[in-house]
Amino acid sequence: MSAPNASDPGTPGRWSKVAPLLGLLFVVFVVASVVVSNTPRTNASPASILRFYQSHQGRIQVGSFLGAPAVVLGLFWFAYLRNWLQRHDVHERWGTVTFAGGILFAVVGGVATGTQFALVDTPKNLTESTAVALNFLSGDLPFLLSSMAFGVMATAAGIAMIKSRALPTWLGWFSLVIGILGALPVGDFFALPAIGIWTLIVVGTMWFRTDPDGRLAP
Repeated sequence: MSAPNASDPGTPGRWSKVAPLLGLLFVVFVVASVVVSNTPRTNASPASILRFYQSHQGRIQVGSFLGAPAVVLGLFWFAYLRNWLQRHDVHERWGTVTFAGGILFAVVGGVATGTQFALVDTPKNLTESTAVALNFLSGDLPFLLSSMAFGVMATAAGIAMIKSRALPTWLGWFSLVIGILGALPVGDFFALPAIGIWTLIVVGTMWFRTDPDGRLAP
């Protein structure tokens, strides 16, 4: 009997253990970027907003630089998740829509990172009105768009999980419920942390299953 070929789609390979770690790194970089940046609230006074960005240039730049790899890792992770969900008897639309939500979240990260970097590009030329406007964008847009992105990806992934049973059914229902909640107007308050928690749960569940058939790993 010949040895199993690593290229055989039914044979779990090294990539099946490495790829889920992209999701873990994605969460780590997102959290690090948010914690390091810690930008002022949108209801802060214009003078305090301007003073913050003029005196914390290095910190905001580091946060922006951490956001860039988060976007790249996120795209690779959601592309892998799409393929993983489509390896069973499930219509490809659900994996595609899940990836579309991931792309939307990558756009969120790009907009937030770019806006924050613009705030500290040349602080001496920054005016109060410009600082306030950009601070509004970097503070409000990520929450609103991440809510939309999470609603799309979690709902579609939940339906695919329920139909395919590639992952536990409870995870599919959990994804479906929080995805619907994330898409509601009040969902923007919890969507950003929910993306991280949901991703870690999916990564942890994948880690203990073989790839690509989803059976429990020995």
